[in-house]
Amino acid sequence: MKKTLITIAVTAIISIALTVILTPIITNIYAEITRIPPVTILAERDGYEYYFEIPQLDLRGYEIDHFQIEQWFLERINYHREEYGIHPYELYTPAVVTSIEHSLDMRDNNFGRNAASDGRTHQQRHDRWLGVDRTKVTSAHSSTHTVEGYLTQQRVMEIVDNVINTEASRNFIMNPTYYYIGIGFSIQHDDRGRLSITMASQPDKREAHRARTPEEREEYRQAYLEMVRANRTNYRGD
Repeated sequence: MKKTLITIAVTAIISIALTVILTPIITNIYAEITRIPPVTILAERDGYEYYFEIPQLDLRGYEIDHFQIEQWFLERINYHREEYGIHPYELYTPAVVTSIEHSLDMRDNNFGRNAASDGRTHQQRHDRWLGVDRTKVTSAHSSTHTVEGYLTQQRVMEIVDNVINTEASRNFIMNPTYYYIGIGFSIQHDDRGRLSITMASQPDKREAHRARTPEEREEYRQAYLEMVRANRTNYRGD
C-alpha cells in the first residue's frame, strides 16, 4: 500500500513537472505554426533589399488589408484621371513605402501635413526610399478624413472625391508630369484617417522639370490637358 502511494505521488510529480516544462514549449510551437505572417513589401534602398513590414493600420481594431484599400484608392484616383483624359497612375514600390511610413507617422504623432513629425520636408522624406540622387520628380499630398466604423470601398471613393474637389490637391494629383503613385492610409483611435499620397514622374524627367519656371510648368500642364481632351473628343466623335 505504501509503495503504491509513493508510486502515485512520484507519477503525479513527474506529470506536473512535464506539464510545467512542456506546456510553454507546445504553446510556442502551436503559436509559430498558426502565426499569421507579417505583411511585408520588398523594397530597395541604397542598393540593398529590405522587407518593409506593414503593421496594424487601424488602431480601433478593425482589420485593414493595405493592398485592398490601396487598389480602391488607385481605382478611384485613376477614374478621375481618365475623366480628365490623363494617363492613369501605376503603383511604384518606393512611393508606396514612403506613403505608408508617412501615414503611420501622422497617425502615431497626431498631425496632418506633408512634412514629417521630425521636421523633414516631403522631399527629404522621399530621399529615404526614392533616393537622394533620384531621377524622378516627386510630390506629395497629405490629408485627414473621418472614418466611422469599418473602412469600406464607398468611403474610400468619397475620400478621393473630396480630395479631388479641392483645387490645390486636384492640381497636384491631376498633374500629367506624374506617372507613378504610392498610397498609404491608417486610422487613429478617434476615427481620424491619415491619407498620404506620393507622386513621381517618369525616369530621367527630373532635370527637365526643374529647368522650367512655374509659369512654364503650368503652360506645359495646360497644353497637355488640351491635347488629351482634344484627342478624347476626336475619339468619341463629339
